[in-house]
Amino acid sequence: MTTAFVLTGGGSLGAVQVGMLTALHHAGIEPDLLLGTSVGAVNAAYLASPLRGGGTGGRLEALALLWRGLRREDIFAVEPRRWWAATRGRQPSMFSGAGLEQLLARHLGYDFLQDARIPVEVTVTDLVTGVGRLLDTGPAVSAVRASAAVPGLLPPVVREGATLVDGAIGELDVLGHTAGRGVTEIYLLPAGYPCAGPPPATALGIALNSLSLLLHRQISAQVRGYAGAAQLFVVPPLCPLSVSPADFAQTSALVHRAHRSTRDWLEAGARPHDASVLGPHTHEPRPQRRRHAVSGAPEPQPQEGAT
Repeated sequence: MTTAFVLTGGGSLGAVQVGMLTALHHAGIEPDLLLGTSVGAVNAAYLASPLRGGGTGGRLEALALLWRGLRREDIFAVEPRRWWAATRGRQPSMFSGAGLEQLLARHLGYDFLQDARIPVEVTVTDLVTGVGRLLDTGPAVSAVRASAAVPGLLPPVVREGATLVDGAIGELDVLGHTAGRGVTEIYLLPAGYPCAGPPPATALGIALNSLSLLLHRQISAQVRGYAGAAQLFVVPPLCPLSVSPADFAQTSALVHRAHRSTRDWLEAGARPHDASVLGPHTHEPRPQRRRHAVSGAPEPQPQEGAT
């Protein structure tokens, strides 16, 4: 039996996948193939590292630690001069991408995708044709950077004469491709989207939220139309979820909650090919936190998803 993990994009919600991956690992479910898009490509490439340190378990612990130390400015640092130049057509993106490149160069641990401990593929989109592509060879850092290059926010990556951007943009049957690799089981790990508002109020939040919705819609359609021979398991995304894909301050809560949710799903007997968990929906916005009558400080509220 061979198992593939497919990891979708979702900005800071990529932390959700760390909890999912940890629960799957604890249940003895290990990947023989990793395929990632956008932030899912970052997680997949990191998990596939050949560095010693306890195999998958050690890499997951290190990945969780990395996510817990990550801040928005590590990826999306404020660069007023670049913003000014971008609005005047002198830069291809609002952010330089230097932070992401440095993060990958420090932590991936291998130079070329074909050197990964576990076979790994990342999705990208040709900016000229709109065609989605999969990369499984060549420089690892540039491949992952391309997969996560949100148009307008992070710069495109040029490889072999092609200008590549975020893999969430292109039309690509990721599940069909994965099933065609001869695996017997596919676990889809969707980062999800904020289904419990409020709507994002910043340009960064709106861009990342929009991309999350686009990818979620695409992967939902693929699950509904899936006809591959491999059994497909859709790990339920967090719901309700009110964390913005641009909010990097909720990592620990997202990892913990996703681990618990995935563990419960596995213990309940994960059903194959259950597309119902990906259906579009909304929730009533959570009420504003009341202020204490004396101190004026916000009164404590139960954590999202707490029982």
